[in-house]
Amino acid sequence: MKYLKSLLFCLLLLFSVLARAQSGSFVVTGTISPSLNISKLFFTRSSFYGGDAKTQAITILNGKFTIKGNIDAPGPAFLSLSGDYKADPSKVRQFILDEGNIRITIKDDLTKATVSGSKAQDDVTRYTKEQVPFVAKLNSINEEAQKKSSSGISPDSVAAQYRLPFRDAQTELLKFQKSFIIENPQAFISLLLIPDLARASQNFIEADSLFNLLDTKIRSTSTGKMIRDFIGKEKKISVGAVAPAISMADTSGKSFSLSSLRGKYVLIDFWAAWCAPCRDENPNVVMAHQTFKDRGFTILGVSLDRTREAWIKAIHKDNLKWQHVSDLREWQSSAAVLYGITSIPRNFLLDPRGKIIARDLRGPDLIDKLNEIFPEKVIK
Repeated sequence: MKYLKSLLFCLLLLFSVLARAQSGSFVVTGTISPSLNISKLFFTRSSFYGGDAKTQAITILNGKFTIKGNIDAPGPAFLSLSGDYKADPSKVRQFILDEGNIRITIKDDLTKATVSGSKAQDDVTRYTKEQVPFVAKLNSINEEAQKKSSSGISPDSVAAQYRLPFRDAQTELLKFQKSFIIENPQAFISLLLIPDLARASQNFIEADSLFNLLDTKIRSTSTGKMIRDFIGKEKKISVGAVAPAISMADTSGKSFSLSSLRGKYVLIDFWAAWCAPCRDENPNVVMAHQTFKDRGFTILGVSLDRTREAWIKAIHKDNLKWQHVSDLREWQSSAAVLYGITSIPRNFLLDPRGKIIARDLRGPDLIDKLNEIFPEKVIK
């Protein structure tokens, strides 16, 4: 049920990642309703790159104000009633500062001030409006789940009841985001949606295709280059890519290759005896193995352990009855480096041809995916 909060947080973060290579100036002109009795505002500029925010006091004269400056990249800007815009978020208007003429009208509430003239801001505003029904559906499901939870129903039962509806609603939102990108290749927000879409779908090959649909000017910005590099690093372990080869020593010290498992659906499971979340997840992986092992499914456990003794002991204690490999080099494991592993547990599900068809399937998500592959053996 935490997805919605994360989603809304990510949407807010979109404001903080606007950066475009350009050189120009901006003029912000504003009007304030006399009834608000605002004599001073504070204007803060920030950036995606984490630089120090710059704040200046703005004097209001006859209900109007003007802010001028130079800009080389769009970025988040804040109008607030105090010098520290973070002190009271309820009294802050955040918008996208872009080159050109920007108009701000404050009628009854600073936080509800209208902003126009910034193309980047206008595109975000339009996107936000169009995605309202999708977020509303997620909100509705979340509210229903919270009511059930408040009524005394166990969290596990609530999660089981609403997990699939929530996932389906999330899928609808992702489809909308993809369509928005395709239909708006000149909107900067389209560029910013791509990394989130890629993370959610785990398909960085598709993300690369979407990136290449964008306007050349947007792709060539500093943010565009950063996102392009990010996608490039993830493509080799993306859904749709052939899994990189793994050849390491098994528990007996003999070399074992991932390629020897071709012809089966394979879960490459990165874990370690010292990893508590991995050990907590192992019962779910064991259930998946026991249920589908006779249908063409198997697992290759890749351990990031430090010692052979701890590794072998954990395999036996957790009843992990599948193929295991490790070079006992922890984070410097050749397989971990190859797959870009920086945290565990992580896993990759391969089809019989060795192509990655899903990533990071935990708990019921793994069972759901295997039920899709082997419908004759559906379990709940």
